Amino acid sequence: MDIKLKKCEICKIDSTCLCYLCKIYFCDSCFKQYHNNEEYKTHKKDKIDYYIPIDLKCPEHKLYPMELFCVNEKGKTLNLF
Repeated sequence: MDIKLKKCEICKIDSTCLCYLCKIYFCDSCFKQYHNNEEYKTHKKDKIDYYIPIDLKCPEHKLYPMELFCVNEKGKTLNLF
């Protein structure tokens, strides 16, 4: 299986973190550079795990991306994304 990792949205190398306030994936270097002013002081980076595959296709529905879901008490699927 080919594992694709999210790329830094600034320099396009493999990302290492995500800023939830910006909603942008960054490498460490770009995060520091992008957040190097007072306006972004409250932004924190959350490390992403390099071993978590991203952009995988669903094994049952090959044309669709993998999604997370829950099933409610009546058996109805509730999509989270």
